[in-house]
Amino acid sequence: MSSAEPQWTLEQLQEHLQAAVDLEFWTIPYYMAAAYSIKDQGEAAFQLILSVVNQEMLHVQLAANIANAYGLKPLFKCPVYEGTHIPHLDFSLDDPDPRTLFPSARAEIGQLDIARLQGFCLVEYPFWDTGHPVDANPDIAVYGSIGEFYQAVTVGATQLKDHIKAVNQVDAFKRFYADFAQPTITLDGADGLAQVANLVDAITSQGEGTQRPAGLKSHPKHPNLPDIASYFQSASNPPIKKQFRNTADDIEPSWPHFEKFYSLIQGGVLPETYAAERFPREGTPGYAAQLRLVENFTKFRWAMTEKFAGKQVPQFYVHMVTLAGNILACWQNGAVPAFSHHDLNHSAQTRATFAALESEPRFPLAKAPNAKAAAWKAEPVTA
Repeated sequence: MSSAEPQWTLEQLQEHLQAAVDLEFWTIPYYMAAAYSIKDQGEAAFQLILSVVNQEMLHVQLAANIANAYGLKPLFKCPVYEGTHIPHLDFSLDDPDPRTLFPSARAEIGQLDIARLQGFCLVEYPFWDTGHPVDANPDIAVYGSIGEFYQAVTVGATQLKDHIKAVNQVDAFKRFYADFAQPTITLDGADGLAQVANLVDAITSQGEGTQRPAGLKSHPKHPNLPDIASYFQSASNPPIKKQFRNTADDIEPSWPHFEKFYSLIQGGVLPETYAAERFPREGTPGYAAQLRLVENFTKFRWAMTEKFAGKQVPQFYVHMVTLAGNILACWQNGAVPAFSHHDLNHSAQTRATFAALESEPRFPLAKAPNAKAAAWKAEPVTA
């Protein structure tokens, strides 16, 4: 270790690990809402985006397992979706700034459109080259890319390897990753560091890795940026490592997340989506569907917090399956999905109801509405 390398404290690493959980969890409603806005679930776009949703759920599990190994019980706070803000990422730190390629990107919940797809691509953007090694300063709160963020976390995790304890490990996706031999941490101390690195490798291989743009063709309109279209046709494009590929139901199991999203932009024609309004009137079917989604997403967040704290959660699988139906019900009833009661235009009485729900969620979950939706893939097993 270089004497100039900043020394991490356990509290600083835990803060970064909670941020990792926050960021991975943030992507799930963002991607999932766009997927279920597609009217025809037979569309390749639906299948590609849903495959990313399922892998992001895996990433949440892996990040939470690492957090638990370093003594942090992760919390699942309600994500915020507004403007162009993506938590813990600041693309202005990249030189060149990738927002030049995706000027229409939005971070708000909405139908699948070019604004959402460009936002997806920014989240998963794999190219960064600051001209120097990753700045692993533990005081930094934001990074230029998720890949850079995880490289910094790896520095802190390595320094603090003696703190690793194999506790509260969850493995809920084994049926879909036959070649993923060790998705949990089973060894303590320095012996567990290779397992921590393996979980980070799975996350960055599937979606948020870092590729140096050196040697790639320059973009015809932006010479400082890579020509992404030609990149996907070159040998420089690394597929997801074989051990981290979905072996069950992914239509493009070797494609990283960025490639899946960018392929939809390149396709030119997006599938038909539901028309919807963000603030349907209280008492309408759309408003009722939003209420049900907010209620069940609140319970799901609490279920996740309990699950990764090593507690038994009644009907945990039902929580995940239900959200898909709730999101689809919003679109089918003309409402943009809402995941927080703060995003609804409702009465003081309803606000009070949800304030109480946030402080003391009720189990088990209510039954899902009758809406066609693909279930999330999971077999909840606590190691």
